[in-house]
Amino acid sequence: MISARPRLAVETDLYQLVAIAMGAGRLTLFLDRTATNAPVTDARIALVRNDASVVAAARPDGSYDLVVPELATPGAHPLIFQISHADGDDLIAGEIDVPAAAPAEVAQATPRSSFVTQALPIAAALVGGLAIGFIAGRRRPQVQAALFVLGLLGLGLLVLGTPVEAHEGHAPSPVPDGASLTGDLPRRLADGSVFMPKPSQRLLSVLSERIAEGNGLRAVSLFGRIVADPNRSGVVQSINGGRLSAPDAGFPRLGQRVKQGEILALVTPALPLADQSTLAEKQRDLEGAIALAQQKVARLNRLGPGVTPRSNIEDAELEIVNLQQRLAGLKQAKLAPEVLTAPIDGIVSTSRAAAGQVVAAQDTLFQIVDTSSLWVEALVFDQLDPGAIATASAIGPAGTSMTLAFRGRSRLLQAQSVLLQFAVETPASDAAVGQPVTVIVRKAEPVKGLLVPREALVRGAAGETVVWEQIEPERFVSRQVRSEPFDAQRALVTGGVSAGSRVVVHGAELMSQVR
Repeated sequence: MISARPRLAVETDLYQLVAIAMGAGRLTLFLDRTATNAPVTDARIALVRNDASVVAAARPDGSYDLVVPELATPGAHPLIFQISHADGDDLIAGEIDVPAAAPAEVAQATPRSSFVTQALPIAAALVGGLAIGFIAGRRRPQVQAALFVLGLLGLGLLVLGTPVEAHEGHAPSPVPDGASLTGDLPRRLADGSVFMPKPSQRLLSVLSERIAEGNGLRAVSLFGRIVADPNRSGVVQSINGGRLSAPDAGFPRLGQRVKQGEILALVTPALPLADQSTLAEKQRDLEGAIALAQQKVARLNRLGPGVTPRSNIEDAELEIVNLQQRLAGLKQAKLAPEVLTAPIDGIVSTSRAAAGQVVAAQDTLFQIVDTSSLWVEALVFDQLDPGAIATASAIGPAGTSMTLAFRGRSRLLQAQSVLLQFAVETPASDAAVGQPVTVIVRKAEPVKGLLVPREALVRGAAGETVVWEQIEPERFVSRQVRSEPFDAQRALVTGGVSAGSRVVVHGAELMSQVR
């Protein structure tokens, strides 16, 4: 028994119709497209009768409700449904077999009175046999022990055979029947196929697709990760080190877009004590030299223009200006902070800045990345000729696809692998530097097979690759297949299923969990 509820499951070229008898003459209808198993929720379903047609009422969950009074009586009931929809009209005929209900007295326990009537002769015979055996076996203990054991067994049979009644105020425990043990639940059948009722298919969004044969290029799957384009990325570091401080606009936040030359942080250099003493001594020397030069100019001016040549006064004034500039430069070297600016236009992907932080020279404080220009690095463990690469694509962790363009390969063997670099031509919106991806490289080698979505391929119980084929509206069979990578979204199946098969492309992983 596949289902506890009487049902009708018919499939045509356009539609799948499943009608489930819910009791009391009610029918619940599920209408799906045959090619994709997608629900059809806006169709007009009419039950064709001799006198008139009865139109099913659409329900919010996508099913249809119909009342057929004759289904309340047991027997085979032929039904004809007329489907009207924009995708096409159809006429579906089938038969629902409503079984007869089991007699109520079969499920009830045997009355105690009848049981006692039947058990009294057995009890009397057992008691009589025990008495005779005890008298006859007084001098034979072995016979007496055997008869005693037989008596206990007979008494146990009487106790176990007595029906157990519920206590006063409690109902008797229900006896499970076939209907409760084989309800409308997904389950694995004896032949290994899976019975998946239409309500469960709607809940799990099970969708299928007819696979077709096609030609393509043989592909290789590689492990890779997203990296920044070396020409469209940069780091911000301090040359001398010191204490970090924020500019007037504050430190840039992660994800903030910055312009080239924009001030990101200020670094006040920290001078050692010996250097501070040297600078202070140098400052005092310059200040003293300026004071002497100013006195010299004042003395020359007092002598008058007739005594002192004008050229001597101008030389002394020029010396004062030179000394003052040297002193100003010395003070600026002590106090002026180092300005850190953005090297390119891009987005801040790394920020390790805090006010008052002491940084050393060449510490990376910010990393700027242009997300519109990303690369992918992939490892190759065999000899892949770059000239044989026709196309390449990458699959992110979320299943997003990115088109790649080959840029170059490394001539240095790293951990028994060669590094390939690709430019991301169509980056995904959620792509991030360092994110692992699967790179699909297609060679210039033609291959023939069936193209299926990668989501249709799942692992079986023994680790083999399988696909789920829909052979009936509510029955699915797993097929072990041989597959090869094709691109970021599809795989190439070279054996196990035939062209035209309806393969589950959404919900296949959940289908494998049915037991």
